[in-house]
Amino acid sequence: MSEPRALTPGLLRDWPLPTPDGGKHARGTVLVIGGARATVGAVRLAGVAALRAGAGVLQLAVAAPGAAALGVAVPEAAVLGLPERQGAIHGAAAVKALADAVAGAGVVLFGPGLDEVAQTGTMLRGLVPELGSEAALVLDAYALGALARVPALGERAAVLTPNTREGAILLGRKLADLGADAAEIARRYGA
Repeated sequence: MSEPRALTPGLLRDWPLPTPDGGKHARGTVLVIGGARATVGAVRLAGVAALRAGAGVLQLAVAAPGAAALGVAVPEAAVLGLPERQGAIHGAAAVKALADAVAGAGVVLFGPGLDEVAQTGTMLRGLVPELGSEAALVLDAYALGALARVPALGERAAVLTPNTREGAILLGRKLADLGADAAEIARRYGA
């Protein structure tokens, strides 16, 4: 892994734009997995941001009760309903439901809007092996809490998005210097 770099306006300006030829599949597939029953909006926000950043195909996976509403709110996305048990996304069943989508995605964003760390951990352990060899994995929110319990899975992640509370969980201590702590998180988890 290369040394972590700060995400700056200059870095983004130098990032190459996608080529204008080809259809939507040439621009890549992004799969956003998250959205517990009460927090489907987190997946909507992340998915719309992926489209604005240039994703060609967008897939959103949320708790089944919110899937229809999300499909109406983001009609350009394929929306997958994840099975629940006792009001929470059922991790093992979700892994089975998502295996093909994960295998076909170029980028998988996992975690926004999830609310149960044990089931999130089950999903993370089951989904990481399903990633394509060139796929990028982005971990956010509850996925970071699950990652702290199984750090080896971080080596497959390309990007971690911790806030200060999540950063403290990943390091197992209070944060002292945000820049140094962010670099330590990146090195520790290989992301």
